[in-house]
Amino acid sequence: MELQNNITRENVRYLMTLFYTRAIADEVLGPFFINELGNDIKNQDWQEHIELLADFWLAELKGEKTYKGNIYGAHIKVPHISRESFKKWIELFSASADEVYIPSVSNRFKQKGISLSKEFISHLNI
Repeated sequence: MELQNNITRENVRYLMTLFYTRAIADEVLGPFFINELGNDIKNQDWQEHIELLADFWLAELKGEKTYKGNIYGAHIKVPHISRESFKKWIELFSASADEVYIPSVSNRFKQKGISLSKEFISHLNI
């Protein structure tokens, strides 16, 4: 896929699939996601999660009224979540965004991801 210069549902789904494929394989992040959704990115649970995240990112970065979830609620129940896991999340997410989008668009994802990580760390008191 060539670098994208705008944000669409299709390329956000591609970004999420790329990122979570890497996250599943990662020794720090993999256990969190495999425990919740399994290790097959093509299964129904993963596909629903990717659609939910597409809704989230379209809402966050394009102002679309697509996301109706609770970003904190889903993560509070995750055992052993740590600052290190958020650091690794940012690292993999940023690399994935850089592979999908031109720098100006990728930076929007990365800045929001960093902001969200800080919010999570504060909210989860870790």
